[in-house]
Formats: sequence, structure tokens, C-alpha cells
Amino acid sequence: MINKRYKDIFDQYIHKGEPTPLTIGTLVICALCFLLLIIATFTQITFSHPWFEYIKGIGFTSSYKNITYTPQIPIMIFIIYILGKKFSYLMFLIYLLTGFFIWPVFIYGGGLDYIKNYLFGYLLGFIFAILLSGTILKFNQSIKIRLLAAIIGVITIHTVGFIYCILLALFKIIDFNLILPIVNAMSNKFFYDVLFSAIALLVAPYIKNILWICMKPKPSSNKPKKIKKSRHKKLNNQLSH
Repeated sequence: MINKRYKDIFDQYIHKGEPTPLTIGTLVICALCFLLLIIATFTQITFSHPWFEYIKGIGFTSSYKNITYTPQIPIMIFIIYILGKKFSYLMFLIYLLTGFFIWPVFIYGGGLDYIKNYLFGYLLGFIFAILLSGTILKFNQSIKIRLLAAIIGVITIHTVGFIYCILLALFKIIDFNLILPIVNAMSNKFFYDVLFSAIALLVAPYIKNILWICMKPKPSSNKPKKIKKSRHKKLNNQLSH
């Protein structure tokens, strides 16, 4: 009985797919996610792995590929799972307003002129990724659905970023000759974005179960209120007469 009692109490604080509620704890987690996104923006991870490439006249050769990677996109996909669609929008709006008017929290600075930077298109892609991935995760959070949400989110961000580059070139803000190098650089990053976003969503439920203790509203007590002792005694005297 004791074990069952504690199990019932513990189960109250396990996330079971409920929508994220508006609580003080949720707002605190939003602030932490905001800081996490800023940290990811300015974090560079360097690693290497075996790589095979085809060279004309020689054939396939193997070597090690050195990668310098910024995990901003996987962290955003992770935040979408943790906060849900509504609070992810809130957190990202604060991030944009901070970058535009308060502090240069974007990769290459800040200010309203940053909309002329091709990387701003990828930030706009976050808005659509929140919509699509957040909607997918809202109805089902199985492993397959989480992987699908990660892939859809990354594809959306890169697609919007590419379209934004085209628009900047059409309005002659950037040169058309820059588009191909930009696409090549971001396409090399695409595989790692998908890989790390998938890993982020695989571990996200375990993290959310811990954070859910802070985010979940306190369970309301259904116990009847105790009648004050003096009032209870007076009532008994009336009944006895």
C-alpha cells in the first residue's frame, strides 16, 4: 500500500502528453530555454569522422572530415518538444526582440539591419518549424513521430532559409553569386542538423519528465474542509435538544 501510494504521487508528475500549462514554473523553463538558445548560437563543436569521396580518375578514397558545428537548430527542435508550440513561440519572440533591440544575440550580431543577412532566413524558418513540428508532437510523441518531427523541422528551416536567400538576391541585397556557396555550406550542415535534432528529440522526454515537476500545476485538493471544533460542538448540542 505504501509503495502504491508513493507510485500514485510520483505518477502525477510524469508528463503523459499533456499540453504545457501556464505556470510560474513554465515561465522559468522558458527563460532557461532562452538562455540555452543563446548559448547554442555561440557554441562551436569541433569533431571529425571518416569520410568517403569520389575523385575522378582515382575512385573512392577515404579520409577524415573535420567539422565545426553550431548546434542552434537541434537546440531549437529540442525546445519545441520541451515547451510545446505556444510557449516556443513566446520564447522565440523574446529571442528576436532581444536581438533586434537589446543585445546582439544572433550569430553575426543584431539590430534591425540583421534582416539583410542571409542567416536571418534560417531564423524565420524557426517560426515555421515551431508550427509544423509542434503540431506533429502535439498529437503523438512516439519515437517514430519524434524522429519525423525532427526531420520536418530541419527541412522547414533550411527551405525557408534558402527561399530567403533567393529573395535577398532578387532585391539585390546580396549578390546572386553568393547563393551557391551559401547553399553548399548549409547543405553540408543539413545532415548534422538532422542527426543531432533526432538525438535531441530522443532524449527530450526524459528531460521533460524532470522539468515537468516545475511546469505542472499543483494538484487541487478534493478533501472536504474540516469543520471547526467549536462549531461542530454547537451543532451537536442543537441536535441533542
